[in-house]
Amino acid sequence: MPSEARFRVCRRQAIAAVGIFYVEYRYNVYTFTSQTETSRKKPYMIIRPVRRFQILYILQGSFFSKLWKPLLALFVFSTVVAYYQSHLLKYHIPLNTSVFTLLGIALAIFHGFCNASAYDRFWEGRKQWGNLLHVSRSFCRKILTLPNVPDAVRTEMLALSITFAHCLRHQLRRESPQKDICRTAPEKWKNRLLASDYPAMTCCQILGEYNAALLSDGIIDTICWHAFEDTFAKMSEIQAACERINNTPIPFAYFVLMHRTVHGYCFLLPFGLVNAIGWVTPFMATFVGYTFMCLNEIVDEIGEPFGKNENDLSLTQICQTIETQLCTLSGLTLPPSSETARPSPCIVQ
Repeated sequence: MPSEARFRVCRRQAIAAVGIFYVEYRYNVYTFTSQTETSRKKPYMIIRPVRRFQILYILQGSFFSKLWKPLLALFVFSTVVAYYQSHLLKYHIPLNTSVFTLLGIALAIFHGFCNASAYDRFWEGRKQWGNLLHVSRSFCRKILTLPNVPDAVRTEMLALSITFAHCLRHQLRRESPQKDICRTAPEKWKNRLLASDYPAMTCCQILGEYNAALLSDGIIDTICWHAFEDTFAKMSEIQAACERINNTPIPFAYFVLMHRTVHGYCFLLPFGLVNAIGWVTPFMATFVGYTFMCLNEIVDEIGEPFGKNENDLSLTQICQTIETQLCTLSGLTLPPSSETARPSPCIVQ
């Protein structure tokens, strides 16, 4: 193929690649800017289909907005090192790249340990909220199939179980549950829940009082009473497990050591690469730095799984799933929530 024809082919491919990148960039910008003013203040967990080629250049979830400054500094520093070594130094400093290989292996092993610890916390939190969804459905089925329970009591107990999920979510995120209590809780219990420092625990207490009243009135027998008590005990157990994860973070010393070691390694790496690859050093050092710094950010986010970062658990969606399913099964009608759990096809809160 003549050189002019090859040039035209390469130019068309470059234009197509730039066009695809621009479309994907505009799609990501629209995804985050087309929300309401309230939802724009809250990040959303990323749940999107993984496509073979688009995964290479999408911006969403790449931490680029957080890392572009240190990566730019690393690129400039690597460029200065490469220029200094090739133009200003008469005698090159002999550095063996095997030293950096050993350091990189040790750093990768340490990163693997921190990532495993963080993901274990993330997955444990997801299992607990999955258990809460199961317990809520089971409780709804039990209370709806008992023949002698008054409809008003059924409605109030189901509303309290929904309120429990929302209160637990707000407690783990250190937010005020006032809006969801006023929206979902039975009218006669709102003041008690609003006055409580631990409204989720208070919901379990009120449900236990309902259960005791049903037993004393002869509406249920001791077998049903034990079945309901087991359900409330599981709800309390889930709350305690989530509090354990939330109140006992990964030791801070791990994060300090991890961040310092990664940044030190990345800024020393150009000295070990410049004699071997020359002007490719800035690009290679920046690529390695991006990999390790992204792992740092991932560990930081999933290590606290109940927050509002992009990679944290979608607690709002889980709570609204519980609310929707229990209301559908029981015919309960609640005021709509002001929070949007699924604002677009590819991200959920």
